Amino acid sequence: MLPFILLLGRPGSGKSAIYKLLQTKFKDNGIADKFERIDDFPILKELIEQDTEEKRHIKKDGGFAVTDWTLIDEVLQVIDKRAFEKVEDGKIVFIEFARADYKSAFKNFSDNFLKNSIILYVFVEFDKCLQRNEERFKKAKDKLDDHIVPPDLMKTYYKDDDIEKIYLEKGEEALKSELPIRIFVLNNNVEGLDLLSRNLDEFVEYYKNQI
Repeated sequence: MLPFILLLGRPGSGKSAIYKLLQTKFKDNGIADKFERIDDFPILKELIEQDTEEKRHIKKDGGFAVTDWTLIDEVLQVIDKRAFEKVEDGKIVFIEFARADYKSAFKNFSDNFLKNSIILYVFVEFDKCLQRNEERFKKAKDKLDDHIVPPDLMKTYYKDDDIEKIYLEKGEEALKSELPIRIFVLNNNVEGLDLLSRNLDEFVEYYKNQI
């Protein structure tokens, strides 16, 4: 059993809904009956709170902005350690994060972590992610949620990423040869839970063939 599933994709790509659907599908297929989700944001907040002299971040719009980007790498190093503490029989740990440069991000994980992981990359066009995220941002404007990505950050840091670039230019098979982890690309551009559910069935079959 591969205990770690890296659930990757831009903010607004639908990762939260996918996580919920996959729990049911894994149970129905007898693969796992326990699940846990590690989101990189709470860990980032922990590290920010330790930065009391604000050497690595600044306060912004009721939240914060990272100024020392090695902090982002440190978050993944913490995840590597904590993920193994959560491993047990019949359990899958979902690890959720989004980056512009995934190839560099993966260098923060140990070889043991990488060989026990599989990527589920959620592909959604940028404009659609931007729209979904801005809708969430507007809903939270009266009580700012600093977990919602500000629109300006969406248009800069999250506009492009290297997995999407390879996928669009060379195809999914090229990803499998260029990345150090098994990968499945889930196209979530089309709206509708029925289609998403069918696409996730394909991922579950892929996962089963890897174990």
